[in-house]
Amino acid sequence: MDSIKRYPILTAILALCVAAFAAESYFLWSFNGKVAIARNERERAMRKARDTEKLNPAPTAANRDAAAKNADDLKAILTKVKSTFQDTPIKITDFPADGPAMLLAISSYESDMHKKATDRGVLTDSDKPTFGMALYTGSVVAPPPEKIPAVYKQLKVMEYLLTHLFDNAKQPNQDMKLVFIRRENVAAVRREIAKGVFASSTEAGDDSHNEIFTIDPAVTARVPGAVDTLAFEIQFISYSESLRVLLEELKRFDLPLVIRSIQVEPATTAELATSSSSNTPAPAKTRSAAVSETAKPVVAENLSKFTLVIEYIELPSPAPAANAAPAAASASASGTSAAASGSAATTAATAH
Repeated sequence: MDSIKRYPILTAILALCVAAFAAESYFLWSFNGKVAIARNERERAMRKARDTEKLNPAPTAANRDAAAKNADDLKAILTKVKSTFQDTPIKITDFPADGPAMLLAISSYESDMHKKATDRGVLTDSDKPTFGMALYTGSVVAPPPEKIPAVYKQLKVMEYLLTHLFDNAKQPNQDMKLVFIRRENVAAVRREIAKGVFASSTEAGDDSHNEIFTIDPAVTARVPGAVDTLAFEIQFISYSESLRVLLEELKRFDLPLVIRSIQVEPATTAELATSSSSNTPAPAKTRSAAVSETAKPVVAENLSKFTLVIEYIELPSPAPAANAAPAAASASASGTSAAASGSAATTAATAH
């Protein structure tokens, strides 16, 4: 205290220096805090910019080349897929020219399938099965001209499926019964393609019948404008060996057919009962009866009911360029104008 009283000016100066140092320390601490906040914000901004750059790459030469290569690879894959579906060994062409010819084709199809079923001992639910064409069986009303190509394709696909089912999948001494084969409503499919949408249910039309079914939109491969399909549903009762053989036959891809779903249910011999006498197989032991008691397998194979949903795939041809017609018209007009000018010039020269 004596020193303070003795040197009041020095004491005041020292007090001011201490206060100034404290104030400077506070301001320095506050400034460093702001610098740290700014640094953190800058780092966050830099990270965000890097992330954004990864999501939206800059149009550099390397990125452009990578995008072009990716496009070329996708085109090559698309070309291969189109070739797989379009270059099949069997092609459905030579459509009937008119309604009577279509009805004749349907009648021939039913007769051939009935003979195959009878020869192979395949059971059906009636004496005169229609094999998916009941709407036109015995009718004098043929499909409209605009529907003939689609109905004919359906007929040929069903003929292909049933031929392999009867001739290949049906095993000797094994029972088999065709429960049904169904097709899509042609009118509804054409409307879906025209509208560019897929309807969740088949619209009522002149094809409405028990033989018509609607494929589940979650199952179909149809993409309006890109992939056209005709769906079929076939159900038969037999053994797993028959299903395996049928799948092997379809795997050959003679027609662009894709199996969309397979459902298997237990079946009984009572379900093999049929009202048909003409297609009852010749007397022969069934698979279970053919095996002696001493040679029975540990696990006996049982009858099953198999339901397959199959689609016939078509890839529509690309539409011609929109400016092709105007360009052609322009070229034609130019040619006509040039010809007219040349003719006028010739006439003038002759007059002179």
